[in-house]
Order: sequence, then C-alpha cells, then structure tokens
Amino acid sequence: MAVSEDGISVHRRRSPSKRDRLAYVIKVTSLVLVGLGVPRYSSEFSNRLYDVHIKIGVLIMRQYLDASFREICSMLSSMKVWKGKVPDHSTFVKFSKRIDAGLLDRTLWAMAHMLCGNDMVIAVDSTGFSCSNASRHFVKRLKETGSKIGYTNDAKKGFSKASLAVDTSTKMILACDCIDSNNADVKRMTFLIDDLADGGFSVAFVVADKGYDAEYVHVEIKERMNATAFIPLRNMSKPAKLGRRETRTSGFNRGRMKFFFDKEKYNMRSIVETVNSMVKRKMSDTVYGRTEHTRHKEVLLRCIAHNARRLMDAGHLI
Repeated sequence: MAVSEDGISVHRRRSPSKRDRLAYVIKVTSLVLVGLGVPRYSSEFSNRLYDVHIKIGVLIMRQYLDASFREICSMLSSMKVWKGKVPDHSTFVKFSKRIDAGLLDRTLWAMAHMLCGNDMVIAVDSTGFSCSNASRHFVKRLKETGSKIGYTNDAKKGFSKASLAVDTSTKMILACDCIDSNNADVKRMTFLIDDLADGGFSVAFVVADKGYDAEYVHVEIKERMNATAFIPLRNMSKPAKLGRRETRTSGFNRGRMKFFFDKEKYNMRSIVETVNSMVKRKMSDTVYGRTEHTRHKEVLLRCIAHNARRLMDAGHLI
C-alpha cells in the first residue's frame, strides 16, 4: 500500500512475477486447446509422459521469453511442470517441426475471442522479420571482402514478411500470414481475409494503407465479412494525352473512396504499427527457422505469445 501526497492510501496492483507470467501462458494455452478439442496425447499408444498441451505452451513460452530450447528446458526443471523428468531440448525441436500450422491458427483465433467483441475495427499491415542474426560488423566486412574471408553475399539470409490483422480496441492479433519472398502487400490480403472469415470474427470496418488498394480487396471484404474497407487511393493516373491526364478511378468501391472515405477511422490504422513494434521489442525481430514453413509457425507462435501477454495485461482470469 502506498500513500499519496494528500495522505490518502492507494492500493497498487502487484505486477505478476516472471514465474507467474510463464505459468499463466501455459494455463491459458491448455484452456484454449481443451476448448478446441485437441487431445492431450498424440496417439492412443503414447507412453503418457509428456502432455501435448503443455508442450505447445512451452513453445509459446519460448517465443514469449525469446529464449533457446536449452534455456527453456533449464527453466522447466525449476517450474515443476511435469511430475517426472523434464524432456530434452531435442524433444521440443522435433515437436515444433511436427506441429500443424492450422492448429496454431485456431489457437490464435480462440485466444483473440477471449478479449475481442463485436463490430470490430481491424487494421492491416505487414512487417519484416530478419532471418539472420549476424552482427552489423560481420555484414559490413562481408560486403568489403566478399569471398576473401570464406563467405559470399549469398551467405546473408533475407527476411520473412508477415501480414497482421489487429483489433484496434484491444491490440489483439486476429490473423497472421507469413511468407519469405518480398511479395506485394495486396497479394497477401486474400489469405488474411480467409483467416478472418474462418475465425468467425465480427468485423465492421477494415482499414489499410495504399499498398492494399485494389477493387477485389473491397469486394472480398464486403462479401466474406460483411464489412466496409477504408483504403486510400493510389495515384494511378495515366500519362498525359493531348495535354490532359486521365484521372478516372476504376472500380465501384474504389470510386466511393473519393467521397465516403472516413479519415477518423483510417487514423486507427496506426495501431497495427504499434502492435508490430510491441512484438519486435518485447520478443524479437529475428526468426530462426531454416525453411519457410518453420518460420511461418515461429511467427504464429510469436503472435499467440503476444495475445497471451495482452490477456494478462487486461487482467483476464482463468
């Protein structure tokens, strides 16, 4: 209890300890997986030593702490999650490769439904995750010397591009699409719309920047989610002919943006930038998977860890 300058006692909420936070992540993950009907053991002939629910919770906890599998195993020995011996780190490595990305999507949706309401305003944007943890000095020397130090420029990995759909009122991540190649944002919008529709979210408005300006994006948002999109128009005027420029806007829905564009709602798009920053600062801006499939699951686990953090900060009880 603290005392203010006016002499009035003020009750301060105790910040949960690190151990409490990790225990919360495992408990809320197990609660979600039970609700999804996921069996606790992968086979009826399993030796019943290690719970699948807890193993998924440990993978999420690893992203939450930005720790290696060996570090996580050393923490589990003190947390007493299992009654018996703590699994070796190779158990989690193999399990992370075997886990289904569709199950992670459903876990992300179910966790988001715990806090999100109806008629949401969703903001969409993409961000990049580095695929290499090389130091700047190493990259600089690599450019200067080339193959003289035994490496080539091909040794530097690229990045993974993740497109996120975020609820602007709760900062919960509702859908995530990740790909290695540097595709245009508008090409990945269809996959996000599919995830939002399959997740059963109640959406009123979708806001995105000019990179998502396309007539078919407006049509899919209207038909699949019964929502309205606010996307500013790109400058797509044709070259001048006979001293005049063609400024006609193609598409009925794109044409409506000239007259019915809600700038107040569009300004909420900045919240997705905030969520991108939260994920990278609190966890990491690097993914360590060697294939596109494993990197996609790693980003999904990171998004689930972010949602678990938001539930904890909101005081959601389990």
